[in-house]
Amino acid sequence: MEPLLHFTIPFVLLMLMGVEIKKALPISVIALIPDLDALFHVHRSTSHSIMIPIAVATLLLLPRRVYSRNFIALALLTASSHSIVDLFTGYTPIFWPLYSYSIWLQIGLAAHIGSSPSLNLSGQLLVKPTSFQAFQSLDAPLFTGEALIVSVILLAPLLLRALRDELELRRELKTRMKGF
Repeated sequence: MEPLLHFTIPFVLLMLMGVEIKKALPISVIALIPDLDALFHVHRSTSHSIMIPIAVATLLLLPRRVYSRNFIALALLTASSHSIVDLFTGYTPIFWPLYSYSIWLQIGLAAHIGSSPSLNLSGQLLVKPTSFQAFQSLDAPLFTGEALIVSVILLAPLLLRALRDELELRRELKTRMKGF
């Protein structure tokens, strides 16, 4: 999965949960952190385990007054979304180090329209031992047209709603100011 979708998916979820856009934007950037492992010439490494953000969130919750519980919960959701989405695109060590296997969920849906319409859903859970190996070069797209289209389709209604709400708020404030 490419960075644009790793950002868009949690951003849309946060907006649908009612998180303000000013908070949703920076929190959604957290979903990009697991792919920084590519800078060390290893991809889908320990950074793709949901156990890591759970451990960090637990440590941050210990001194209760330091961080907002709400922020930590949203950051945990966002960080975990990366690994969960990657489960559908290749082997991911999602439970490492508790489970030393990488998991890949292959889901397929085929619709056939013809003399006898059919809908076929298929799924397969693939597992292989986790192995973190360095690569010489990463051959993966950072940006594709498909991700741009999907992101625009997901983001447009939410951003238009946020813009509408902002304009309504400004109109209301302007109306109140005229009364003074």
